[in-house]
Amino acid sequence: MDVLSEVLKVVRLTGGLFFTTECTSPWSVSTPSASQLGKLMNTRAECITLFHILVEGKCWMVPENQEPFRIDGGSLVIFPHSPEHVMCSDRNLTPVPVSSLLPFSEGVGVPKLQFGNHGEKARLICGYLQCDQRFNPLIGALPEVLVISPADSCLWESITDKQQPTLSNMMLREAGDWLDSTLKYMENEASGTGSGSMAMTVRLAEILFLEVLKRYIHQLPTESRGWLTAIKDREIGKALRLLHARPHHKWSVSELAKEVGASRSGLTKRFTDIVGEPPIKYLTGWRIQLAKQLLLQPGQAIQQVSLQVGYESEEAFSRAFKRHTGEPPASWRAKVVDGE
Repeated sequence: MDVLSEVLKVVRLTGGLFFTTECTSPWSVSTPSASQLGKLMNTRAECITLFHILVEGKCWMVPENQEPFRIDGGSLVIFPHSPEHVMCSDRNLTPVPVSSLLPFSEGVGVPKLQFGNHGEKARLICGYLQCDQRFNPLIGALPEVLVISPADSCLWESITDKQQPTLSNMMLREAGDWLDSTLKYMENEASGTGSGSMAMTVRLAEILFLEVLKRYIHQLPTESRGWLTAIKDREIGKALRLLHARPHHKWSVSELAKEVGASRSGLTKRFTDIVGEPPIKYLTGWRIQLAKQLLLQPGQAIQQVSLQVGYESEEAFSRAFKRHTGEPPASWRAKVVDGE
């Protein structure tokens, strides 16, 4: 089993809120944190990942509690955890909240936002990727920011001119490679006015994110920690594949260690060191993740769901579900379905 593919299938990553922006300096816009952004966009998604494609010009990115950096045209910036941040031509300007610029009027194609004061132009494509499950080892394993930029770009020019891009969160793309071609195609679709432009832009963003994810995993240092490193590890990767393949099984650490070919204590320590939590605690979180998906499928009784995710009784499942979500399965399902 491919653990990454299984997680992607369950978390159901989808795109939304796409618009193009043409700014002329001086300009500055602030975007709120993920929790506030969810309310602004009226989405029930539990995880939101923001991204910005700078099609043309230059732009400063000022994430909360991080060093500001500047990017050139052709760069893609992904904020996996959607921190509060500012995009601007000049860091000394007072930013305008993005909430004051939304919503857009209904129309055909991708909405376009224009503002500034007729100076140097910067064009962006902005949007987000969301999933409806809070237990998300994939998003949780990603850094605060990912930057994909042309190989000849003046990448990550910081305010101190000392900040250097790191191997784990920076990727360069050569002209003509797959990422380069896809970004250009996405730009063409986003600037179109046809009725299918929005749908195509959404799908391209989802595919683009998966390609960036694959490249990020490939270049992770062997000494790094986290879920993405774990799926590449011989022992821990095998343990994860077993847990994901048979979440309903009554796993013990001893049995899992035997299957993996490690000692009980050795597996527990290594799993915890790399993944961040012990195997059985991880399994419990994954079971609740699966249960959420099943609960939203038509005709699924709570008792059936509890058996499918490894609980011998509905009562035991309800207690575990409430510990993780704060409410029983029936209440959680009614809340999600009714959109409360």
